[in-house]
Amino acid sequence: MRATPESETERPATERQALGAAERRKWSSLVRQDLQNTVIEALGDPSLYGVVVVGAPGVGKATFARSVEARLTPRTHVLHLHGSTDVTTPFGALAHLLARLPVDTADSPGAIIYGISHLISSDAAGREVLLVLSELPALDSMSTALLVHLLISGTAKVLVTVRQATDMPEDLVRLLKDGLLDEVQLQVFSRAEVAKLLSGVLGKRVTATAASALHASSGGNPLVLQAIVTEQLRSGNLHLAGQVWAMKGEIHLSSAEVLTDLVRSRLARESPAVQEALELLALIRTAPLAVLLDVLEPEVVAEMEWSGYLRIEPSGARRVALRDEYMGEVIRGWMDLPRRNELRRLAAGVIGSITWDLDAEALLGFASSTLNVRETLEPGVALAAATAANRQFDPWFALECARQIGREDKEWVAAAQQRCVSHVILAEHPAAVAALKDVTPGQLRRLPAYDYADYVQELCSALLWIPGGHLQVPGLIAEAGEDLSRRSQEVGADATEIGRACGMLRLASFELQVHQGEYAEVAETLEQEYRDGNDLQQRLSCGSLLTMAWAVLGREMEAIELARELKHKIQRAKARPRLHNWLSEGLFAALLCSGQWEELARMLTATLDQQPKNIHYLGGAAELALGVSYTYAGRASVAIDTLLGAQAQLEIRRNYYGPALAYSALAFAYAQAGDVKESRTFLELAEKGQGETAWFPAWMAEFCVKMARRWLKDPGAKQSLIESANRDLAKGRITTASISLFGATVHGTEEELLLLEQVSSRRQGKMAAVNRMVAEGTRKKDPKTLLLAASVAQELKLDAVESRCAVLALDIAREAGDSGSARLAQQRLDRLVGTVPVLPLTPHTFGPELTERERQVAKMASQGLSNKEVANQLQVSVRTVEGHLYQIFTKMGISSRSELEGTAQS
Repeated sequence: MRATPESETERPATERQALGAAERRKWSSLVRQDLQNTVIEALGDPSLYGVVVVGAPGVGKATFARSVEARLTPRTHVLHLHGSTDVTTPFGALAHLLARLPVDTADSPGAIIYGISHLISSDAAGREVLLVLSELPALDSMSTALLVHLLISGTAKVLVTVRQATDMPEDLVRLLKDGLLDEVQLQVFSRAEVAKLLSGVLGKRVTATAASALHASSGGNPLVLQAIVTEQLRSGNLHLAGQVWAMKGEIHLSSAEVLTDLVRSRLARESPAVQEALELLALIRTAPLAVLLDVLEPEVVAEMEWSGYLRIEPSGARRVALRDEYMGEVIRGWMDLPRRNELRRLAAGVIGSITWDLDAEALLGFASSTLNVRETLEPGVALAAATAANRQFDPWFALECARQIGREDKEWVAAAQQRCVSHVILAEHPAAVAALKDVTPGQLRRLPAYDYADYVQELCSALLWIPGGHLQVPGLIAEAGEDLSRRSQEVGADATEIGRACGMLRLASFELQVHQGEYAEVAETLEQEYRDGNDLQQRLSCGSLLTMAWAVLGREMEAIELARELKHKIQRAKARPRLHNWLSEGLFAALLCSGQWEELARMLTATLDQQPKNIHYLGGAAELALGVSYTYAGRASVAIDTLLGAQAQLEIRRNYYGPALAYSALAFAYAQAGDVKESRTFLELAEKGQGETAWFPAWMAEFCVKMARRWLKDPGAKQSLIESANRDLAKGRITTASISLFGATVHGTEEELLLLEQVSSRRQGKMAAVNRMVAEGTRKKDPKTLLLAASVAQELKLDAVESRCAVLALDIAREAGDSGSARLAQQRLDRLVGTVPVLPLTPHTFGPELTERERQVAKMASQGLSNKEVANQLQVSVRTVEGHLYQIFTKMGISSRSELEGTAQS
């Protein structure tokens, strides 16, 4: 695999066309296999008459039914029944068969039933018969009677697809209640199903970020998903980057012709009142149910809810919005300005009521509807909307709202701060700094003390991510401190506000230290401010920074507990601390370094499953973190798969990690997998420069590079790890020093192992215990301590670490003649053969030499064969087998046949 820049990943137009017919046929067969198997099994059950597939509109019931049909062909004769709103015509659902009957049967319902039954059996020609009823509006009574006759007589089975089971004719509902029909619930696709489906259709893996974005945009609706993917392929937004499909940018649906046609066809079936109501709700986005009922007729709202168009909150203001976001975007896309103004006048009562109830969703809806009709927002509303949009990772809309604020407005400085946040989300760090510097000294002087300090802190934080920016931070803090000192001397100065402002400046200084890796220098002060501070926001921000510091200072378990404590406080106070991102970073570092990679993976997977619409603005950070955790755990194959997705995302849009960590982790993962060529390819990419990032991500990248070289047996890799550990020890970074020493001491000296033991004893958690026991067991030649370390590594599911412990235990045990420990160590290695492609350490001692015949006997005995069975197979006497077993037991130091299991000789 060769990593390619974005410009090289462009493909000819023929490779970016919408899905063709062949590809579309794959959609129904690549997912829901388990449910299809369930339905097919039920249809083959002689005690059942058939299956009812229940699901909301758009979940893909018809497609699912066709997939089942396709799997049953050719041994099954399939007959589709078509209902109608007219239930007065007898046998209307079988009119096409009725026309084939002799004329003289028309006056006798019994003759008709018999004749149609005979026709169906004749057409089936000995095959099984399946009747398919798809979303029937109704069945007339005679069609229902015939259907029941066919089922009871065993002539046919039935497959029904409906929104609700109660939508079926009463006779079928009764059969369902009596257990004669099986019921299967069909849900929308999950994110995992979307990822699996798209990988199958497109031929290569889709990044988790792209799968989440497409899942969110489609709501998991199969038909909508197909239309959106078709449009993203057509526009090139979904493109092949190396070996994975990735999204270049935000998903825009208003121009998707296939999706527009889909929405228009769905709305065409609705009454004019419902159509207008859907347009209105698309424009205003959300409104309290009580207010909406004042504008629309209650029966219209009820019809919209029954048809599955609405999402209504179960409590509170019971806000109403369109269930499917794509529908709102498509409808807004086709409305011209006069129509929008017309609807806005109709919704004047709704829009007016929103201003006194501005939660985030309502605020964004109000701002959007206002801008959609090209009216201006009040500066205060525009600022609030920009803030809400940034919190929902919608930076472009935040920038659009912020543009409503003029330089002369008092909200200008706060708007500049929101523009900065938007550019940070977009990974446009120079633009973020420029947005803040677009504030005049006069405007800053007019700010209250706390707002001024808040601005300075935001600027200092933004500067950390541009080359050389951190060098400007101390000067800015000092200058701002002098300004606050002057203000404190002014008549009428508010001492409390000045104190809070000074705290904000301290926060800027603390962040600089944590960003630079100066954890030991700042940890005590952070803890004091977190424990004893008076300002809640300040305390929460200090606690977030402290989580990161403790994770690296050997206090990993305390960091995890602090992170949980902070999350609880933030939720309870409904607060959002300025530096909340450091909380996530610290928790990631603590879980990773303490070996709790499984919990970390669950947490990151949950982040992707939350399917935020604009998740791609995270730049693959979640995928990268997930890939790093898999690499750390020694899960090379899944790590590579995940990291390639992260790499594709980061080459499109950098985040604060930059792509260097992805390259470094890939180099390490490929080395673990034994792929030397690919490992060296990514090592070269990693060496091209890290860019501006915080200390811990930079350390992770460097560590992965060093470990990749260590696995590739490059000279100097061990010394590089030891030097890194010594630098960290000098700075009090106990956690990372221990990790580097553990990597360096695969073949460690007495002095190096003693240092690893001492350093690891100053850490917390099970991984620290493993490091300490490996050092102690190796240094003291104690296989039992090493086997205990292997057991703890097994608990953490760190296979590569467990294998290292087992190899060391095996060698030491063999040298000492400890056959019991050697056997246990060998059993561990035998179990790990299939999961660890390349052992980080291989045994250098050999077990007891057995003859070829002894090895044969040992193998058979370990498989449970009796002495007589072994003798018969080898065509020797039982006494001879007993003699061989005596020699085997003596050489291997064992006393029973059960101890042979898992030995090297077997």
